Amino acid sequence: MDVRHNIRLLIDQLSLSRGDRTLIHGLSLCVEPGQALWLTGPNGIGKTTLLLACAALLSPDEGDIRWTSEDRNIPANQALAYAAHRGPERSELRLGEELSFWQTLLNDDMSLNDRLTSVGLQDRDDTPVAGLSAGQIRRLSLARLMASNRAAWLMDEPLSGLDVDGRALVTETLSQHLARGGLAIIASHQPVPIIGVTAKKLVLEPAISGAAS
Repeated sequence: MDVRHNIRLLIDQLSLSRGDRTLIHGLSLCVEPGQALWLTGPNGIGKTTLLLACAALLSPDEGDIRWTSEDRNIPANQALAYAAHRGPERSELRLGEELSFWQTLLNDDMSLNDRLTSVGLQDRDDTPVAGLSAGQIRRLSLARLMASNRAAWLMDEPLSGLDVDGRALVTETLSQHLARGGLAIIASHQPVPIIGVTAKKLVLEPAISGAAS
C-alpha cells in the first residue's frame, strides 16, 4: 500500500535535551495529513533539535515520536524528507550534478531540467555549488524535498536568504504539497504563508511542555 500521502506525526510526552540543558519537556501533539506545524522561538531554544528528533536523527530523553499510516508505524526515512538549515551540498560539484545525484538517490522520475525549472534554477545547472547564493541553496533544498516524494517535509528556516520571488515559490510549493495530503514541520523565525491552510503554531520556550495550538 502506498502510504506516502497518508502519513501523520504523533508525539507523546516528549523530552529533549542538549548536554545538561533541557530544551523540551512533556510535549504532546499530532500533525495530520494536510496540516503544517510552525515551530518558532528564539535562537537556541530547540527548534532544530525538535526537527532532528522528528527525523530520527536524535534520540529523545523521554517520550515517543511516531510516524504512522492506517495505524501502522512507518520508519522515519520512508515518511519524511528533511531540508536542514545548512544542507549537505558538496562544493566540488556543479548544481546539475548535485541535483542529479539526489534525483538518482531518491528515485525521482522528473527530468533534471524540469526539476531545475520547477525551482527557477534552469539556467544554473553548470554553476558550481560553492558559487551559489544563499537563496539558490534554498531553492536547491526545495528541489530535493520535491524529488523525495515523501509525505512529510521537515524544513529548517526555509525562507532564509530568499528574495520575494523565492518566498513566493516556497509558499506555492508548500501549499501544493499540503493540498495533496502531505504535511510539514517548519522551524522559522517568521511565518511561512500557506494558501488554504492555517498552520498550527508552537512557540518554543525554555523547557516547553504541553501541546501545539
